[in-house]
Amino acid sequence: MFYLTIFIILAIVGLLNLQFTDKLFRQLSLPAVTLLLIGIAGLRYETGGDWDVYTRLFNGFPTFEQILLQPSLIHNRHAEEAFLLLGSIIRQFGGSVQVLFFVVSALNLTLIAATLPRYTKYPIIALLAYYSILYFNLEMIYIRQATAVALCFYALHYVEQKRIVPYMLMVLLACLFHRVAVVMIPVYFIIDKRLPSWVYLTVVGVGAAIMFAGIPWIKEIFMTVASWLGEKYTRKAEMYTTSDKFAVTRILSIGYYLNLLLFAGLLFFKRQIDEHPYGTIHLNMFFISLCLYYYCFELVEVSNRMRLFFLISIIVLLPLILEALSCFANRLPVYLVVVAYCFSFSAAIFLEKPQAAAYNPYQNYIDYQLNPRPSDGKARLERSHKAFDKERKR
Repeated sequence: MFYLTIFIILAIVGLLNLQFTDKLFRQLSLPAVTLLLIGIAGLRYETGGDWDVYTRLFNGFPTFEQILLQPSLIHNRHAEEAFLLLGSIIRQFGGSVQVLFFVVSALNLTLIAATLPRYTKYPIIALLAYYSILYFNLEMIYIRQATAVALCFYALHYVEQKRIVPYMLMVLLACLFHRVAVVMIPVYFIIDKRLPSWVYLTVVGVGAAIMFAGIPWIKEIFMTVASWLGEKYTRKAEMYTTSDKFAVTRILSIGYYLNLLLFAGLLFFKRQIDEHPYGTIHLNMFFISLCLYYYCFELVEVSNRMRLFFLISIIVLLPLILEALSCFANRLPVYLVVVAYCFSFSAAIFLEKPQAAAYNPYQNYIDYQLNPRPSDGKARLERSHKAFDKERKR
């Protein structure tokens, strides 16, 4: 129950953050929690998803010296330029894929932790939400995208400051880690616009109705747009719409209803959220994530990848709900609801369900270096994939 123990620790420290919002508490607790999360993801050994894919990818990277001699090597169809460059520098100095995992986790979580005090006075609660909702996907599977998401999350404060140049530079840098970050370019022009509650309710309500009724509409548009972009994108689009692995329709699960309940709760506190300097920005980010969830139910893999750039705002909105309450006595029961909501996202991992076999038991790289022994990481990864596929087809 390693991950559950970490969750309980974060929930307790988050409860203290609910009571203590002073600078001293933040200076002590925020770095400690951030280092804990960096250590877990950065020092994992054959644990989580895609570690085998990234190991093969890393082993095929050129060294930095080779790139200097032949710059064209930086273009790789399997990895974006900044990620490849980072890997090549690590290889140049004799580092392994484990060093890459640690550096990427340190970069991502440092960016997020450094940004959170701008967005909320409860940064520990925000990290609790990140750990429960996004951490296992971003820091332990989609590590390239995790860096792109962290860069875009950091860039959001430039929207409030009306500084388009640094915002665009950060997003372009994010694109060099993951191309999907390009969706954040047009976002700058709309994300801080305040909308009446009826607009949010109507748009999300229609999307929820379309998904509930199972009305197909987006696959043809998706294929048409891909064909405009060229043969490479057409092939990718065909893969995402015909492959047994990727062409999965989102089913009506508990998440369908939880999203609606959470959004209703956020709109209940909309006035207080809008009064916060960054509140409207994060509310609109989550609004877009819901649009992708409901309207793109036919394209689960595509919408989930895009959603990650917007869903991260939930880690700010949950603390903002607590900030909207007047006293600790009112915040406490709502905090317990927030903790339960966060727990639901990663319950399979916390409770060591079969579909989470790739994560459990947690294996630490330093431990395996000090006490060398065979790892069953590959077998657990395959077991996890099979259980997840079986669960997804129900």
